[in-house]
Amino acid sequence: MRSTIRHTGRIAVVATTAVVSFGVLAGPAFADNDSPDLELTLSEPAAAAPGSTVDVEYTLTNVSDKATDGMLLNMSLPEYVSFAPASNCQETGENNEGGTLVSCNISGPEGKLGAGESLESSTPFQISPDAPADADLGKLGALVVPLKDGAEETEDWTDTSGPNAAETSISTASGSSAGGWLSSLTGMFS
Repeated sequence: MRSTIRHTGRIAVVATTAVVSFGVLAGPAFADNDSPDLELTLSEPAAAAPGSTVDVEYTLTNVSDKATDGMLLNMSLPEYVSFAPASNCQETGENNEGGTLVSCNISGPEGKLGAGESLESSTPFQISPDAPADADLGKLGALVVPLKDGAEETEDWTDTSGPNAAETSISTASGSSAGGWLSSLTGMFS
């Protein structure tokens, strides 16, 4: 049986380590046979103007016959892309491309997925007004692993080769965001 849980808004998540290269890492995909197996997919957002926000849609699926107690989500953001602060997330460093590493602890009801359940949602990411227009800013990488009792990782969170890791491109379009254009116009009449 497969069920879907839909949430809107930002997911909650917190960890402690740094990530390598474009962001995420390497090792055996499902190191703990007693833990649930997770699958992650990310959408590729449309190109957006510097200074605007893009929404990345994602689906987390528990593809095992065991429920999760929580999940750890590690993200590697490209340069010029930021993630709004969340109480269960923290920056853990910089990646090799000058972007930010973020780790989030998804516990509570959001982090509990029964066997075969999926969580579908989207998360907004801000593109810096200083980002170059008409450019591929790079890859946003994400890796999710189950937590035991909501706190301890149960898999090798550095492995990006399994179905629990995904990446998507973030790019910019011409122009500036409506907010930037509107601010400029408002400033002319002040």
